[in-house]
Amino acid sequence: MLQYFTYSRKSSEDKDRQILSIDAQQSELRSIALSNGLHVVRNFEESKSAKAPGRAQFNEMLRRIELGEADAIISWKLDRLARNFEDGGKIIGLLQRGVIREIRTFERTYLPSDNVLMIAVEFGMANQYVRDLSVNIRRGYREKIRRGVYPSKAPFGYFNEPKLRTIEPHPEKFAKVKRVLELFATGNYTLAGIQHECTKAGLVGERTNKPLKFSTLHQLLKNPFYYGVFIIKGEMHQGVHVPMISKATFDEIQKARVERAKPRQNRKADKGLLFRNFATCGSCGYCITGERHTKKSGLRFLYYRCTHKDKQDRCQIRSYVRHQVFEAEVRRNVELVVLPSEWKERFLAKVETWESESEEKAQNQLARLNSERQNLTLKIDRLNSAFTEGALDISEFREMKNPLVARKVEMDEKIALLSGRKANRLEPLRNWISEANTVENTASGSNWPEMKELLQKVGSNRILRETSLTVSFIKPWNSLAKTTVAARCADSDSARSAVWWRRRELNPCPDDSRHRFLHA
Repeated sequence: MLQYFTYSRKSSEDKDRQILSIDAQQSELRSIALSNGLHVVRNFEESKSAKAPGRAQFNEMLRRIELGEADAIISWKLDRLARNFEDGGKIIGLLQRGVIREIRTFERTYLPSDNVLMIAVEFGMANQYVRDLSVNIRRGYREKIRRGVYPSKAPFGYFNEPKLRTIEPHPEKFAKVKRVLELFATGNYTLAGIQHECTKAGLVGERTNKPLKFSTLHQLLKNPFYYGVFIIKGEMHQGVHVPMISKATFDEIQKARVERAKPRQNRKADKGLLFRNFATCGSCGYCITGERHTKKSGLRFLYYRCTHKDKQDRCQIRSYVRHQVFEAEVRRNVELVVLPSEWKERFLAKVETWESESEEKAQNQLARLNSERQNLTLKIDRLNSAFTEGALDISEFREMKNPLVARKVEMDEKIALLSGRKANRLEPLRNWISEANTVENTASGSNWPEMKELLQKVGSNRILRETSLTVSFIKPWNSLAKTTVAARCADSDSARSAVWWRRRELNPCPDDSRHRFLHA
């Protein structure tokens, strides 16, 4: 005897008004089972679109079928099971292998011996319906925008007119919201004051029946819909709805928002814990947090430690790092990416040399190409004259001219590329050299927020192990850091100079791959 699962589905995104609700589907499925004497093992139901795979109840039903808990399915229609080819393919595969021995709907029964092409066609029609529905919805969305109708839920103070498919002023809330906006435009009300005025006027949350949240009021005050326009994907459109206020009043509201705003204070910065969440623990990988300890004498100390969030595998580092030690580690890492002033001048001089050589090479190449192009033009002109005078027939003319024209087109492309290229492709390198040199001022000062921002910019994976902070610098800062370390280990000026010049990474066109590259 066959064991049946029933499956019902209703999609919240689905606009099929002819599709029955889940309760109605279950009722029909029970009727089918009773009238045919079918043994139902379990009912599955879910409210999710079948246009893409990933339905939990559907996958659970197939899993249980493969385990042998049932071998047949009752569903209202075949498209309730799947509207995509991946899920449809699973159903067809199980049916062909006999794992599913029957699929029964109110229209017909599907068996393993049936023509699989007909089942695939039905799944294909269901999939195409979803695709067409999506296209139609987007087309209607664009048409609404073109007509100046806001294609979404009406803002507070308006309502969606279901018959005309337009947005109309709310008969009760429109005048109240207008008065609230005009009050805020005077500049005499804070957000809390406007909340009080809204509550007094009966403007409260639709579901909670509580005073409007500050976030809701903030969105209301900056929404341009109230003066007659709306924004879709960053583009402003003129609306056909009735504006609530004028553009001048809206501008006054925005001005009042700025003047009455109270910037949020950074409590962490007030405590002096600047480097909280700046690095991660070298043992467990969780963030480094900060603590402030006050002694009985009144002295205050700042410490940094691991958050110890992993309760399963306890962090091996239990020590605290004092704030002064952490600052010293930050300064040490910043000093690694400092380009000394003397090497800045040397590198810039080298860049000047490369610029001159590159420009001279480009000019020579351009002159050569212009000369070749001129010769080709003369040859083509002579061929045209010979053909006009009758010295060449059409086949000889084409055979001789076509390669020259193709060559000329190629020359024109190369000339246009050389003429229109950037004046100085080494400018990014010049800017980086100057930027690396300015880090010297940052490292010598005590602007810790600037140092923190710099390390976040030029490095990643800031790891604190015991009392040592390591930073994984990104290119080209990592090469500069390696060069700085190697130069510090040199025992003489000549050795340090050799470290800085031993590589050629500054060379924009290294011809010999055997050469090593300059860190800086």
